[in-house]
Amino acid sequence: MRNLNEKLKNRKINYKELISYGFKKEEEKYIYKVQIENNEFEINVVISDEEQYSKIIELEEKTEFVLVDIENAEGQFVGKIKQKYDEIIDDILQKCTSKETFKSTQAKDIIKYINQKYGDMLEYLWEKFDNNAIWRNKQNEKWYGILLTISKRKLGIEADEEAEIIDLRYQKDKIEEIIDNQKIFHGYHMNKKSWITIKLDNSVDTETIYKLIDNSYNLSIGNKCGLTGDSLSQKVYDYLLTIPKGKVVTYKQVAENIGNKGLARVVGNILHKNPDENKYPCYKVLNSKGELAEAFVFGGKENQKQRLEKEGIKVENNKVDLKIYQWKEQSASAFFVPSNLSFEPKGEKS
Repeated sequence: MRNLNEKLKNRKINYKELISYGFKKEEEKYIYKVQIENNEFEINVVISDEEQYSKIIELEEKTEFVLVDIENAEGQFVGKIKQKYDEIIDDILQKCTSKETFKSTQAKDIIKYINQKYGDMLEYLWEKFDNNAIWRNKQNEKWYGILLTISKRKLGIEADEEAEIIDLRYQKDKIEEIIDNQKIFHGYHMNKKSWITIKLDNSVDTETIYKLIDNSYNLSIGNKCGLTGDSLSQKVYDYLLTIPKGKVVTYKQVAENIGNKGLARVVGNILHKNPDENKYPCYKVLNSKGELAEAFVFGGKENQKQRLEKEGIKVENNKVDLKIYQWKEQSASAFFVPSNLSFEPKGEKS
């Protein structure tokens, strides 16, 4: 018999997914049975609040096949059975459970808040450190939050206990004003000039942390104009409304008109989330070669082609001749950003 407690230690069981996977509920237990190796063996998995274990039964003898759990057991056949056994257990863990490394109420509330507001899930980037995870801004892949479990001593606190913390971006010119080295610290393992660390022990109220998360998210966009993610998106959508009938623009062109040509990739991500295809003509935005988008969100490039042709724009081999159809009449001054303000994408430790 194989004890699954260790594998499930930092994972949350989704009981609905267990049923979908094929588990049967018997009283308080969820039981899964599947036969392998020409129906000669049967894998049994049992999961409940009280116990989690699995075993393999040799059906002809009706006895447990214990060799798969003996570390030094040899033989090609045993290895084959063990591999299949391991694959099924890992598949169940992958599809029916989720990581739940962080236990504090604040950490759980923050994870839920970020998922609901930004649609972002924690990413566990380090296999050997499953108590470290990050959130990244999908618009430009920049990190805006890091959740960790560390020793309090690493924050300069004389205590042996571990603490759950969150690292967030913060304004460089104001960072010293918020650091008190009791509740809020310089960024742990990040650039101390632009990141802060907060203990998740309710010493800072959760609503305040939410505001600091929003601030960090906005900073991750890489601008100093005070634009939030929502207002940056709206500026892109508003620009689309100014493009004349029969004309197209490029991602770089849109980016230039909102402040920085380096945000072309961000523009692409914003257009992919266009809230109203009829109001905001994102089909008029092409790459620098005039090519249609492979992943045009409203029906693929064939639909994009049809919409362009409806406006009299000729499309050949999924490409538009920018020399003829690119809109160059609009002055960038209509979307002028003062020269002392700019969008500057930051690195992960900026």
